[in-house]
Amino acid sequence: MRQTLFHIPHAFLGLPVFGLVSWGSLVLVVIAVLAILSAGSAENRQAIFKNNGFVWGAMLLLNAFLLPSIETRIEDWPVGLPIRGYGVLLMLGVLSGAWVALRRSKARGISTESFFSLATWTVVAGILGARLFYVVQYWDEMEGETLPAKLVSVLQITEGGLVVYGSVIAGLAAMVFWTWKNRVSILLVADAVTPAFFLGLAFGRIGCLLNGCCYGGICETDLPSISFPSGSPVYEEQLSSGRILGLETEERRIVSVSPDSWGAKAGVQAGGTIDRLSWTPVDGPRPEEPLRRPAFEGVLVVDGKTYYIPSEELPKSSIRVHPSQLYASIGGVVLFLWSMAFSPFLTRTGTLFATGLIAYGVIRSMEEYIRVDEGGQFGTELSISQWISVVGIAIGIAIWCYASSNGRPRPFIGLREGR
Repeated sequence: MRQTLFHIPHAFLGLPVFGLVSWGSLVLVVIAVLAILSAGSAENRQAIFKNNGFVWGAMLLLNAFLLPSIETRIEDWPVGLPIRGYGVLLMLGVLSGAWVALRRSKARGISTESFFSLATWTVVAGILGARLFYVVQYWDEMEGETLPAKLVSVLQITEGGLVVYGSVIAGLAAMVFWTWKNRVSILLVADAVTPAFFLGLAFGRIGCLLNGCCYGGICETDLPSISFPSGSPVYEEQLSSGRILGLETEERRIVSVSPDSWGAKAGVQAGGTIDRLSWTPVDGPRPEEPLRRPAFEGVLVVDGKTYYIPSEELPKSSIRVHPSQLYASIGGVVLFLWSMAFSPFLTRTGTLFATGLIAYGVIRSMEEYIRVDEGGQFGTELSISQWISVVGIAIGIAIWCYASSNGRPRPFIGLREGR
């Protein structure tokens, strides 16, 4: 896990890097001035300003107000702009997926200009949809006590908190709108971008691993497992539930105590009821060490008996869990290779997209059995992602039936299509 790769320093040579008066603003102004002065005639200068003025203005506002607001501050000391592992992998996923989709779109008669228009609509809608889905699902868990504070948390996309199915639904909606507006077959475009989605998913799940989100349940077998350090979401979940102490509970009643755990050494007995379990941070990030891991001490009260938990007696990492992020990333790679290999042979427009929906729905449903971050919905044990998977599989089957009988055949392009 590596949530923050590094920080861009707050200031350089005494001048802030981001802000209204900063190196960033200075560089943007210099670029704009040089571009205008090098244009030659007054007419050319006006054209350059007309074509680029909005972009320059937007970047200036971004540098002056948004970036300073998301800088890391510890004890009111500005550390700098955090570069998140999740955000970097998300960007790599978008770029690699766009490259694959561009090659495949050109092979299907979609021009480069049209593709970039489509990509802009789809990527922006996909990210917004993924974030919106997460915010709606986990609104009560968003950081911040007030509505403005929560809204600031909503904007912190690069720190994690995107739901794949939200991206799929919003991205498909944007794609439908774009194809309707440009009178292009939606199934033709969907076939082109299906492998690109799987490749982007593979990168994105590695981002989840770096961020520590989308984690699996405790691994109690000899299957592959992974542990996460103090400060990770799974570590904090195991703190709040008592599992980090070796306690397995059910509605605050202690069902069992793991041998060799802190609970066993402290003499905590199964069958008791937890009256209180609270944690206090005693160490963590400092201005000079912004990536320092937090440490906690706790108080456990069982049937009126109080146990104090010193920070030095706590494990430094979580109990080992299933590496669900790695499984999901491997699944994305497998689906990408499979969809690329079979694409030349599924010549009926829409059949590749249909099989992609079915395959991903099946794999995602299986992933949910080792993930523990979503509960059952609608009175069943199926998570919301599994319900969406069921709907996706049904839609995939319907599209396959339609495409197989009514879809237009596409010429055999070959494995190296779009070159």
